Amino acid sequence: MDINSVTRDYAQCISNGAITEPTGGTWVSAAAIYLGQPAPVNNSWLQALCLANGVTTPVNSSWVIALADHLSITQPLNGSWWYAIADEACNGAPVTPCTWGTNQNTFGTETRLWSATTSCSSVPTAVNWETASTNWEVEADNWETV
Repeated sequence: MDINSVTRDYAQCISNGAITEPTGGTWVSAAAIYLGQPAPVNNSWLQALCLANGVTTPVNSSWVIALADHLSITQPLNGSWWYAIADEACNGAPVTPCTWGTNQNTFGTETRLWSATTSCSSVPTAVNWETASTNWEVEADNWETV
């Protein structure tokens, strides 16, 4: 397994395919830039990538292991920490979409935020649009008298 292919896979998976080339010179730099880190940290794009993920301290003197640890990865996969990281990014738990217009809930029992426009890992709850009954005959909002 080539390090460039797994770091490429990681970058492409975390960006849902938006990263198409190694911006900044490497796939790791492309991922860091995509996540909002415009420059290396301590001359390291890996450290910048870790910082973008909220990782501020290496584990066992390794930033790669620290990133894996942050993702709850406890051991290398196929002999590689990067392979495990890429596998998690590409094949981990699917993200629950919370995108406008894709609601499949039944009227009156809606609990998701309709205005959410980005994917979210857990479905947020919200107050229903209205507290009106689902029975149209006793609808609280009398449309004839408005």
